[in-house]
Amino acid sequence: MKKTVLQCFIALSLASFGSLATAQIDLNHAHRSSADKVRDVTSKPLETIALMPIKEGMTVLDLLGGNGYFSELLSQQVGATGKVLLHNNKAYLPFVGKDLEARLADGSLKNVVRYDREVDQLGLAENSLDAVFFVMSYHDMYHVKPNWKIDDKDLMGQIKKALKPNGMMLVIDHSAPLGSKLAQTQDNHRIDEEFVKASLTGFGFEIVKQSDLLRNPADPRNNLVFEPSVRGKTDRFVFVVKNVKTSSTGY
Repeated sequence: MKKTVLQCFIALSLASFGSLATAQIDLNHAHRSSADKVRDVTSKPLETIALMPIKEGMTVLDLLGGNGYFSELLSQQVGATGKVLLHNNKAYLPFVGKDLEARLADGSLKNVVRYDREVDQLGLAENSLDAVFFVMSYHDMYHVKPNWKIDDKDLMGQIKKALKPNGMMLVIDHSAPLGSKLAQTQDNHRIDEEFVKASLTGFGFEIVKQSDLLRNPADPRNNLVFEPSVRGKTDRFVFVVKNVKTSSTGY
């Protein structure tokens, strides 16, 4: 069937919109490290960030954001009038501290705020966030070790309250076998995506998008994510959820 003129126009408009969604991000910016550019191959940041309606002037939380890989790219997207809160807790800092400090050392990422807070005391104002990135750390809510135990209901309650009505959260994590629920969070740092989907819904978020962008069918899903055979290229699920608020209290 031949397309009508209107259909062609709509298709071209949508294609242009998709290009605009990522046009502000320069992966070759001189400030980005060689390690960032290596990671780009498997993290596909342009396509990933385009899954979210990130616009100039927004405030975005990079929750447990590690060394700030996504924060630096989001800083380009939100522009000078926006802000990125690059969050880590005390337990994360020994693993990411040097790279984090190197990224922020020259002060050029003026709209990125280093936001060191414990997860039970994020101190976020109600309706203060337009979006949240929660990348490779959802499983950490269910991982327990000395000085590390997160109350998932408390953390997600804080995020839900801080997100504006209909604000979006991107959730990416390492896949575990379907049906395994939390069995692999402790030893392998993986989590069952069906469990994540159900828990997000239970916390009051609406799943609006799922993506196979970061799938890797060669990953067996049952080994440690830091093993050389899968490190940096695990099978990953991607959810975009919307914050559904039912009252003025944010819940």
